[in-house]
Amino acid sequence: MTAAVPVIDISGFAQGDEAARTRIAKQVSTALEEIGFLVVQGHNVNPKSIAALREQAWGFFDLPLAEKMCSRKPIKGSFRGYVTADDENLTYMQNEAAPSDLKEFFGFGKFDYGDDPYYRQSFADLAFTPNIWPEQPFDLKPAAMQFYREMESLTEQILRIFEKGLGLDQGFFRDKFFRHASTVRLLNYPNQAEDPLPGQLRCGAHYDFTAITLLAVDNAPGGLQVQSRAGDWIDIPLVDNGIVLNIGDLMANWTNDLWRSGLHRVVNPPRDIRGSTRRLSLVYFVNPNYDAIIECLPGCQDASHPALYAPVKAGEHRVQKILTATSGQLVSDAAE
Repeated sequence: MTAAVPVIDISGFAQGDEAARTRIAKQVSTALEEIGFLVVQGHNVNPKSIAALREQAWGFFDLPLAEKMCSRKPIKGSFRGYVTADDENLTYMQNEAAPSDLKEFFGFGKFDYGDDPYYRQSFADLAFTPNIWPEQPFDLKPAAMQFYREMESLTEQILRIFEKGLGLDQGFFRDKFFRHASTVRLLNYPNQAEDPLPGQLRCGAHYDFTAITLLAVDNAPGGLQVQSRAGDWIDIPLVDNGIVLNIGDLMANWTNDLWRSGLHRVVNPPRDIRGSTRRLSLVYFVNPNYDAIIECLPGCQDASHPALYAPVKAGEHRVQKILTATSGQLVSDAAE
């Protein structure tokens, strides 16, 4: 029987009793064990915040390329500013060399650093570079800030569910994420006027190298798929007011592969569809503190299941993955 991506209402975790929290945590854990993906309902992200950011993102991507390039990111791997598809190729992480993805994106990250010296250490040059904001559309920044803060709140709720599902003490993840380096990508998959090159997709098959990915998608042809354990490609269901959740390599490493980092891709729309096939996704990548140590959880290993991965700092893991995705370069775009 072909696997399916489950839809799970998490509202009862905060509002229900212990039995409800246990049930929801078990449902989430089972989904992450079996396929690594689920669709979350009953979350605390306002649909109006998603709609507002989506409207501003469309406005930015509709600008002429020359105007978008004025907001180009200054450093490879910084996840700030405008990025064309040629800037990275996720298939490199699978030791493949398919054509560049058919996408463009705009990225931003944490807004408020205060006077905390943590954000002035050497790793901040990559993890906490300043956000870059275009002159137009004018309301992009406030819409981005609202969306980011609501996704932060959802992440806190998800981490409490993860703690319950893994049998950890409440608050176990708190000190690993309270200085998180999470980022957002506004991903535009344009209409495809010409046939893609052989092997070219909207986004090539890859594993996320974050801890968690949270994704708001739209209803457009050519969508997100995850590969099942049997090797089948499964469509991620479109659910009203749903947010797609998947874990990345860091959380899989933490759980000793008890939870699965799923291979996923974004496919091209069918060539015979008439009208617009343009697609826009709002993606929140949850990155732990850069100095958080990712090592096998005690409850995920025993004599028969030793730790599969050596401990690693979250930031070091991220840099290595970025180096791979950008052909081993972390340089100023201006020097290319």
